[in-house]
Amino acid sequence: TLAKFTDVDRFVNLSTQSLHHLPPHVQQKFIRLKGRDKLPELLQLLKERPSRGGAVLIFCNTASTVNWLGYILDDHKIKHLRLQGQMSAAARAGIFAAFQKGDVSLLVCTDLASRGLDTSSVQLVVNYDFPDTLQDYLHRAGRVGRVGSKAPGAVVSFITHRWDVDLVRKIETAARKRRGLPGMDAINKPAPKGG
Repeated sequence: TLAKFTDVDRFVNLSTQSLHHLPPHVQQKFIRLKGRDKLPELLQLLKERPSRGGAVLIFCNTASTVNWLGYILDDHKIKHLRLQGQMSAAARAGIFAAFQKGDVSLLVCTDLASRGLDTSSVQLVVNYDFPDTLQDYLHRAGRVGRVGSKAPGAVVSFITHRWDVDLVRKIETAARKRRGLPGMDAINKPAPKGG
């Protein structure tokens, strides 16, 4: 039996009921602003964070935005790591490892980090660029408040485009009603047969 190899009492039971649900202990905050106001808002948010406030992930939609934001953070002497798909696999692995060890607690990244990066120290996710789909939002939000994390987390999203608002409404409704995100269940179900 499994008990021969491990302490079964230490297992955490995860049910798939909440697979496409927003975690209830994670605060979702949406900020409407003009594109030019995103950077000052982000810098203010980072300045206001307590120094021991856990790790932060800042999501951008493109590698070029990750790089640009990185240069700005350098200018403001804000220590961070960058992670995006144009880097070599070896470079990405090194960055992942440094972030997970806690060497640097701020990671600016593309959606590459929304899957596979498992750390219990992330307490804030910032959607600098709002994601294109509910699925991407859920993956990003899922980086915060992971199993084993001590503190509640927060997801802060900057909303600059009209077309993002519809997505935000769906997320807010799902969070309020403690329901799964609309359309997410269809991802795991086979398509209906026939015409």
